[in-house]
Amino acid sequence: MKPMRIAFLAATAMAASAGLAHANPINVVAYDPTGKSLIDFEDAAATAFPGTVYNGTLTSGGATLSERFAGQVLTSAGDNDVLSGTPTGPLTLQAGAANQSLDLGTDNGTHNLIPCGPRGCADPNGYGEGAFAVRFGGGTGYFGFQEFFADSPNAVTTLDFFDAAGGLIQRVTVGTSGSFGFSREGGATDIAGVSVFTGDLGGLGYDNLLYDGHNGGGVPEPSAWALMILGFGLAGSAVRRRRAAFA
Repeated sequence: MKPMRIAFLAATAMAASAGLAHANPINVVAYDPTGKSLIDFEDAAATAFPGTVYNGTLTSGGATLSERFAGQVLTSAGDNDVLSGTPTGPLTLQAGAANQSLDLGTDNGTHNLIPCGPRGCADPNGYGEGAFAVRFGGGTGYFGFQEFFADSPNAVTTLDFFDAAGGLIQRVTVGTSGSFGFSREGGATDIAGVSVFTGDLGGLGYDNLLYDGHNGGGVPEPSAWALMILGFGLAGSAVRRRRAAFA
């Protein structure tokens, strides 16, 4: 089990919500792996920058990922993807344009999700600027993820939570560096998928996604979580060196 990149920055999360379609809100909570299924991308192929491109879907940890959900509108703000609109039901993944969808890169021996923006995966200004969506095999009441490589401290990352019919449960925004958890209030387990995009100008990497599914994702062992380290500084410097090399 690889060491987890955890920065205890969840307390700085800028939580906001819009478009509530369900009675119980989604709260920003601690990033907690206890009893959760893990998507760490170690079960999928990855290479060093510019990484391994996935133009269709990517399966890892018992869940499936792609650029967005069918029915969502993809636009851009500068070099960054922006998602809006409501998916068509039932909730179904949709791939992005070739070389502008998902990418798995290696950093410090681990596999990281680096979604590609409008400039494409081979362009350092497109590496990490893209959106991604994850579809769970069933419903979950919890989602967690880690993000790093942040260059824009005032930017936000936007998450839209959807039910199986494509209905918006809630939109939540957080900062662009740290470990974040999201939990449905009242014990509801109707989160079928989550889409994510960021306004960070340098783009982000993502890793160690958590959910309640228990349908194929590896469950972290306590000994692995005892190895928690703050690897964000090393990861950030590594991606900046890669970008400089390809500028």
